[in-house]
Amino acid sequence: MALNFQDEFDLQYIDLHPQAEGKKTIAGLKFMRDAKKTMHPKIYDHLALINISSVCAASIYKHGLAMISVEKANFPADAAMMVTEGCGDDYERFSKNLLPVSRHFLLRPLHTQWNTILTAFDFFLMDGVWDAVIFIAELLSENKNIGVIGHSQLLENLSKSPCYPTLCVAIESFLLRRYPLTKKSLQLNS
Repeated sequence: MALNFQDEFDLQYIDLHPQAEGKKTIAGLKFMRDAKKTMHPKIYDHLALINISSVCAASIYKHGLAMISVEKANFPADAAMMVTEGCGDDYERFSKNLLPVSRHFLLRPLHTQWNTILTAFDFFLMDGVWDAVIFIAELLSENKNIGVIGHSQLLENLSKSPCYPTLCVAIESFLLRRYPLTKKSLQLNS
């Protein structure tokens, strides 16, 4: 999901070591954003989509792409297939990042959250995206002994993979469908 927003964030590296117990820093993606730029709803939306991606990926990994693509139609009424175990911190950050979006568009936070969750699942279910997730996961696993993998190294390897052209089409399609953010596009039934 973070690859969708490369123009906004400067991904420095990915920390491959799990978060140590009692450690207060975040393990995983390490990205920077120019602090002089103003935070606005679109940026909060980007952060929220990145945060909720762990839930989407864990759900697809556990239940399979085919099962989630069918069961997603039952969300939010029946979200039993959503995996939140191990994703609690990400979900909290997701909720926190979406509050300014909900306020800006005068929408109920729960509706904005579900709209964003469904949008994130839609992205992961697009052709090429899950293949890219698997490719990146394998690349990270192969390089686990190094401890971190640079953004340029990740992109270089990904650009050589067979799923890359399809991923690029999915990213472009996703961005065109999601933005610009509007009150209508963020409503749960949109």
